[in-house]
Amino acid sequence: MTDKLRLQAEALIQATESADKSPLSLEAAQQALHELQVHQIELELQNEELRRAQTELDAVRARYFDLYDMAPVGYCTVSEKGLTLEANLTAATLLGMLRGEMVGQPWTRFIHKEDQDIYYRHRRELFNNTSPTARAECELRLVKKDGSEFWALLTGSIAPDGEGAPVCRIVIHDITARKQEERFREDVQRIIHHDIKGPLISLYSLAELFLEGNVNAALMDIFPQVVLGVRQVIRLIDAAEPLREMERGEYTPAETLLEVHPLLESVKESLAILSTQNKVSIILQPSAECVAGRARICGEAFLFEDMFVNLVKNAIEASPGEGSVTIACRVDPEAVHVAIHNAGAVPESIRDRFFEKYATAGKRFGTGLGTYSARLIAEAHGGHIELATFEADGTTVSISLPRCDVR
Repeated sequence: MTDKLRLQAEALIQATESADKSPLSLEAAQQALHELQVHQIELELQNEELRRAQTELDAVRARYFDLYDMAPVGYCTVSEKGLTLEANLTAATLLGMLRGEMVGQPWTRFIHKEDQDIYYRHRRELFNNTSPTARAECELRLVKKDGSEFWALLTGSIAPDGEGAPVCRIVIHDITARKQEERFREDVQRIIHHDIKGPLISLYSLAELFLEGNVNAALMDIFPQVVLGVRQVIRLIDAAEPLREMERGEYTPAETLLEVHPLLESVKESLAILSTQNKVSIILQPSAECVAGRARICGEAFLFEDMFVNLVKNAIEASPGEGSVTIACRVDPEAVHVAIHNAGAVPESIRDRFFEKYATAGKRFGTGLGTYSARLIAEAHGGHIELATFEADGTTVSISLPRCDVR
């Protein structure tokens, strides 16, 4: 390339020389040389300025990449007609797409169909506000390319584009974890309120009869069950915060030494009324070691009672006809094993996700949090929980917890 330019330059000089054959004076030659030197210096200065500008431009591009493309939140620019004009890498990653796939698409394409009205009101509020510092926020579900969804906090503002037309700049925060925790907290509170109601109504009715002087021996016979129910309510209230800590992975188990057999007896007593109503008997089948007090675990009694109550309650409600629920307990050198069995089979639709959150089927008031919280409690204490279910043999939920007296 350099040789080619040199040949072109020499050709131009020759053409100039052939056009003007008059000899240059010494003074004119010196002047021409001076001008050439000045021009050369000017070109060098200009070249240096260009290199400096290029370096600054590269630095600006790098800062832009760090601040925009690599930002921990998503950024999108949407036209007044609702088309996606620009998006950063984080926004594209959140939606499981390439940026090129987003540009030119209606922004509403990425919004859950049930939340379209939320976005419409959010957008209308922005474009109708004439303040240059106007901001608007909304929480809604966004839909990824693969059809899955996540919760997002959108913060929008209006700004002019390069031609002065108004565009909407949107900041996207993924708040899925926060929404899941909020829902779990609400569901735990709903379960507590639901389970509190029964024992409190029974206690209130008994107190009314006592005040009216209508208490007889038959009514007094149910008083121990009411007391057990109230105690269960207290356990539920106490368990709410530890369950939230377990879900966040922040729970530290207590080192209190507990015997499993008394816990299981307490569970049987607590569920006596339910088992009678459902005509299902609860049968304890402890090994000799369990009865002798060698089945010891560490933790809070109310948490383990809550875990066993949830699992046995599920077994009672799932038992067909006038059946029974058996609770077996055995010990090996490392762990305490409790198996809860009933003759019913878990529906196929939830077998693979039996211990997942909100997995429930066939229950009018089922929330799907009982088995989920049982798994949380078992795993938070270093144990594990398993399901085995068959149409012919029924269902067994097995819980294994580390022994404390062998540590």
